[in-house]
Amino acid sequence: MNHCPVYTRIGGHAYGTVYPGPIGKIVTPHMLGLDTTRDLPTASSMCGACGEVCPVKIPIPALLRRLREEAVRPPAAEPQHMRGQGAKYSRKEAMIWKAWRKLNTSPALYRAAMYAGTRFRGLMPSNIGPWTEHRSAPRPAARTLHELAHEHLGDER
Repeated sequence: MNHCPVYTRIGGHAYGTVYPGPIGKIVTPHMLGLDTTRDLPTASSMCGACGEVCPVKIPIPALLRRLREEAVRPPAAEPQHMRGQGAKYSRKEAMIWKAWRKLNTSPALYRAAMYAGTRFRGLMPSNIGPWTEHRSAPRPAARTLHELAHEHLGDER
């Protein structure tokens, strides 16, 4: 428990269950189900320190990753591995990730999006929720990194 950066900062009471620390993040969802403990597997930086120091070599980071996957898997998806599977599933988030994947696996679409993002950066809203209550809103750069590199390197590559 003392090697987990999250646990050492927040302590055991924030976990809300009997078993604290990295092991508690694994054991409790298995006992109570992901529907009541859906946030426990995400209370980790996934740095792997807990797995490195575990005296019995429990693959804690791999188990936490698996619990995270189970929590966002569609509730009706087969096979049903755990009670409460899909407790953190969001159709909106799933669609956003699908769009992100499409954007980042299509070079032409990626270039078009980056071009549009840099050229229309003035349209970015200045208030983007709680983030901008105490900070200024981020703005995309005027030119992409590829444009800057091409300008700097020219035809040397």
